[in-house]
Amino acid sequence: MRLLTLGGTVFLGRHIAAEALARGHDISLLHRGRHGADLFPEAEHLLADRSGDLAVLDGGRWDAAIDTSGYEPADVQASTGRLAGVVEHLGFVSTCNVYPGWPAEPVSEESPVWTDGDDYGAKKAEAERAAEAAMPGRVAHLRAGLLCGPHDNVFRLPWWVRRIARGGDVPAPGDPARTVQLVDVRDLATWFVDLAEQRRGGVFNATAPAGRTTLGEVLEAAVAATGSGARLRWIPDEALVSAGVEPWTELPLWAPESDMAGTWRVAADRAAAAGLRCRPVAETVADVWAWLRDGGEGRLPDWLAEVRPAEMPAAREGELLRLAP
Repeated sequence: MRLLTLGGTVFLGRHIAAEALARGHDISLLHRGRHGADLFPEAEHLLADRSGDLAVLDGGRWDAAIDTSGYEPADVQASTGRLAGVVEHLGFVSTCNVYPGWPAEPVSEESPVWTDGDDYGAKKAEAERAAEAAMPGRVAHLRAGLLCGPHDNVFRLPWWVRRIARGGDVPAPGDPARTVQLVDVRDLATWFVDLAEQRRGGVFNATAPAGRTTLGEVLEAAVAATGSGARLRWIPDEALVSAGVEPWTELPLWAPESDMAGTWRVAADRAAAAGLRCRPVAETVADVWAWLRDGGEGRLPDWLAEVRPAEMPAAREGELLRLAP
């Protein structure tokens, strides 16, 4: 198979490229050349800014394409319009943020999506429509959940693994029995390439099954993987809300039930039926720790440091630990 990826040198795209190459596929990577230009020397590198001139795609023909970097609807419209006649199938990586009701409430692929607006989710919903209009019936709309694994540029799970590795008392958020839906990026990459090989279209919530694992199991796996002996001190949602803790950013992976009850209740049966298989979360945690221990964080693009969750100051940790029962 000849595969084109739009993006492919930082996180998800990097794993898709590695998976496709491991299967013996010919792959072309469209990227700006700012990060990872030295990766995958056996692949064809097409250097362009997708928001500008895409002439570099002229003359090419691919069996399938996977778009991991389509954020602006106009860019997606331009790329899919250009590729419609030279690509049989497109995997468009979208997000669960296309659902206006999420994360306040559970969602499925049948839930309403944004029809207007200018925020991230609304733009992704419009980009999905642009892709489908250009390639009707030939697009897999892949509404991703929380991705994690080596080379994680969003850094929510690595934040926890790094903190737990330091040991001591660790403020752990909410109820340890609350289920979470973390999906290993490598499992998604494997499945996305499967869909490309099968030329399978449709709409899928691309995340792990609901109820599969708990936050307690995730953080305990980090204690075990790092061997730090860290002590998890669980703090109820209500106490964290009263203390003004910011969900997702100040304590990553924490989503209070009071107003984010649907965060980890995304229906993913359709993806599982189409072949998505998720490895045990302890394996993902251990591999994230190995990546961190090997200096992986330091090899992420510098600009990502500005968007990753900040390390919690010791004084703030102490304040939160005093809230633990």
